[in-house]
Amino acid sequence: MIRSLLQKRLWLALAPCFLFASLMNAQDQGVYKDLRDGCEYPWSKIGKQAWMTRNLNFKAQSECWNYNDDSTNSAHFGRLYSWKAAQAACPKGWRLPTDKDWNALTQSLGGSGAAGEKLQKMDTIDKTKVVTMASVKGTISTLLAGVRHPDGNYTGIGVWGGCWSSGKVSDSVGSNVLFAKSAKDIVVGSNDKRTGFSVRCVRNK
Repeated sequence: MIRSLLQKRLWLALAPCFLFASLMNAQDQGVYKDLRDGCEYPWSKIGKQAWMTRNLNFKAQSECWNYNDDSTNSAHFGRLYSWKAAQAACPKGWRLPTDKDWNALTQSLGGSGAAGEKLQKMDTIDKTKVVTMASVKGTISTLLAGVRHPDGNYTGIGVWGGCWSSGKVSDSVGSNVLFAKSAKDIVVGSNDKRTGFSVRCVRNK
């Protein structure tokens, strides 16, 4: 009787802690449904920001492509966007990351020398879906979505990829970050705005 009473009191004392932990977990990750087309995007809290852990697959009106013009590639890797198209591609409540956003994410994941590998491992699709295309086999992070060059050629799927930033270097060059298979780092770069890169959205504060 006494033991049962003590257990009950202990549970009442700890219950708020369990509830708080549950709420924290619920707030640290989730799934966002894009009302524009019904696509769902897992997201995770990284530092003080909420980031989608899947590349955007929204079909923009222009300057938006499937890798190799094959929609089966987009089902896993998302679409590729020009810098201009990327600026307005994210759904309401989300935005294209700024250079400052990418830097904050990088620092939250241990710095530029470690963040690339950690972000690829966090990729929810990487853990739940296996790619079976002829050129890409196994479990591949969607960050390795390849690139569409301004001349219309595609390269790099399953090996490397990049995501646009909202920052620009000049009227013709935009900021981006690059990822490579088995590489631990995130490389900050810049490319012709006509290049097709992936889009990762960060939630508005």
